[in-house]
Amino acid sequence: GCQYLIAGARANVGMKAGRYMFESRILEVLPLPDAGGFGRKGAPASKAMVRVGFSTAGSPLVLGDSEEQVFFDGEGGFYVGSTKGTNSKRFFRDNTIQVLLNLDSKSPNSNTVSLFVDGVRAMQPQALPEGLVGKPLFPHISFRGVKVLTHFGPAASKELPFKCHMLGAASEADCAKAKQVEPKDGKYEVLMPVGFPDEGTFEWLDSFLEKNPEYV
Repeated sequence: GCQYLIAGARANVGMKAGRYMFESRILEVLPLPDAGGFGRKGAPASKAMVRVGFSTAGSPLVLGDSEEQVFFDGEGGFYVGSTKGTNSKRFFRDNTIQVLLNLDSKSPNSNTVSLFVDGVRAMQPQALPEGLVGKPLFPHISFRGVKVLTHFGPAASKELPFKCHMLGAASEADCAKAKQVEPKDGKYEVLMPVGFPDEGTFEWLDSFLEKNPEYV
């Protein structure tokens, strides 16, 4: 079942003002084992996945699990949480994926997020949901079955049709740092749930995470 696992990573420095972008590049698409090879007939095949966007500091690490996340999916689509909005251009291996967040109050496109692929606009600016306006937002990626490189600058690897600074070159006044919470004894706990297929494992996990938000 490990071929179904999704990795998620969020930057600890985000944006609260200004207009900046970050880049991701799919370096390699890895072969995923056939679910049928594990002895479970009819199991859905796993496939590579890449999602790039922004989220709040306290949201889950898998993009799509919270309404406090906005992202673009490699299959083509803009999402707010699990809700798909407008279709977008798909992106593939060796593409440079650029996500631009505009929080500049003087801009006509303020409070929007945009997607560029290899320096070319892949979607018109998408408005942030009301629940995210005014909140610090942090670069976020989720992926499965791929190797991804994330780049914050200071210089872009692919220039846009207009001037836009990378997040790594952002003004300190425009940035927000996520609060880092560490165990008092410095030791982290890893929990490995084990369950039978179709026996309520995901429901139990959702309930456990709701009661124990310190786990991610």
